[in-house]
Amino acid sequence: MSEWFSHIPRIWMEDLLWLLLLPPLALSAWWLSMRERKGKSPALLFPDVDRLREAGFEVPLFLRRATSRLRWGALLLGVLAMTGPYLVVEERVAESSGIDMVLALDISESMLQEDAGGRSRLDAVKEVAREFIARRNNDRIGIVVFRGNGYTLCPLTLDHRVAGMLLDAITPEAIRDEGTAVGTAILIAVNRLKASQSSGKVIILLTDGASNAGSIDPLTAAGIAASQAITIHTVGAGSRKGGFSGLHEEELRQVAGASGGRYFLAGGLSSLSESFREIDRLEKSRISSPIAKRKSELFLYLLVPALLLLLGEAVLANTRLLRIP
Repeated sequence: MSEWFSHIPRIWMEDLLWLLLLPPLALSAWWLSMRERKGKSPALLFPDVDRLREAGFEVPLFLRRATSRLRWGALLLGVLAMTGPYLVVEERVAESSGIDMVLALDISESMLQEDAGGRSRLDAVKEVAREFIARRNNDRIGIVVFRGNGYTLCPLTLDHRVAGMLLDAITPEAIRDEGTAVGTAILIAVNRLKASQSSGKVIILLTDGASNAGSIDPLTAAGIAASQAITIHTVGAGSRKGGFSGLHEEELRQVAGASGGRYFLAGGLSSLSESFREIDRLEKSRISSPIAKRKSELFLYLLVPALLLLLGEAVLANTRLLRIP
């Protein structure tokens, strides 16, 4: 309801002292009106009024009072114009503040295993990650890829088209080192995010294997991320029914928990999509609604009608309502 009321225009005046002229003007208008009704206004007696009526000189009562009404209306509008009125409309303007996110993707050979609806795990990850990136309009997205080592494929960027193109080009051949360096991948992502001024910094780590390479263990890297106010969500690709390449779920849970994030198990394309949708819901961009005010001056909108009323009075007073001294 309050948002609805905020769209109702309000009239403000810069100099209210001009309004002090209104009571004397109203009193004068009342006094002259009463004087006219009592027949005290100047008049010329004519011996044969009927003859004037027959000649078409009779003026209807409403027209006889038109000049005074036009004059008083012009004075009223003139006084209101001098107060410096303006119209104010308040509007809530959506303002969004994006999150900086890094996708850390395992590209080991095991990611080529086709257990995601007839597609490889890597292809499924590419598709779901591309859709995820497309939904994050206000967020800067970066991509880190890793096997036995890791590197930044795409720095933080708002150009999601470029990020999607680089994502599509990922293959296991991009890194020769064998193994799964989860801790290294986290540390690379942290280095990308630690200089960020964003109010939200997130790493989404996806792997299908246990950490068995790199110079830093995942929990230590997760602790460093937590010290930088970076949240890590971990996604394990595989199925509890088999098909793992040594996935260590407990370790991924601990990594996520250490930074305030969550762990997701993605056994197929649908569960992988659901994992990313849930992360999408968890990590919403901050949207506020500051109030913007639009100001429209009303001076001319009052002054011009006042001048037109005076012009109308002058025309009537010198034509149909012409008075002969």
